[in-house]
Amino acid sequence: MCAWVPRPGKTIFIPSGPDGEHLFVIIIGPKTLSIYGTAEQFIAVPICSAIPRMQHECPLDAGSHPFIRHASYADFQHARLLNNTELTTHIASGQWHTGEDVGADILHRITQSILTSRRVPRYLKRDFLGD
Repeated sequence: MCAWVPRPGKTIFIPSGPDGEHLFVIIIGPKTLSIYGTAEQFIAVPICSAIPRMQHECPLDAGSHPFIRHASYADFQHARLLNNTELTTHIASGQWHTGEDVGADILHRITQSILTSRRVPRYLKRDFLGD
């Protein structure tokens, strides 16, 4: 049984590539959508290293979270819809692990930015964000 409960502001580390893991922030949820079954759904957004000379919709400064050590951004293009069962199962199994929550100011900034982003996958905008 997993004691961790997914909620906005919680962070998870998901493996990416052979040696690394990626920080994701749960920003919206829980929401039950009949088209996805009865499980509660959440939107999680990856935090990526900023690319110099490129404009990012939601930049994050080094130190805005203990894992963010240099300029980064919320990558809305790769936002994921994750359900409660998927989240708790992966965390309980040790495949994914949790991190320190983001602060309310960072969560608010990311949540507001996704609402106006043009990079959010269409299915998330249509099914979850109401566009």
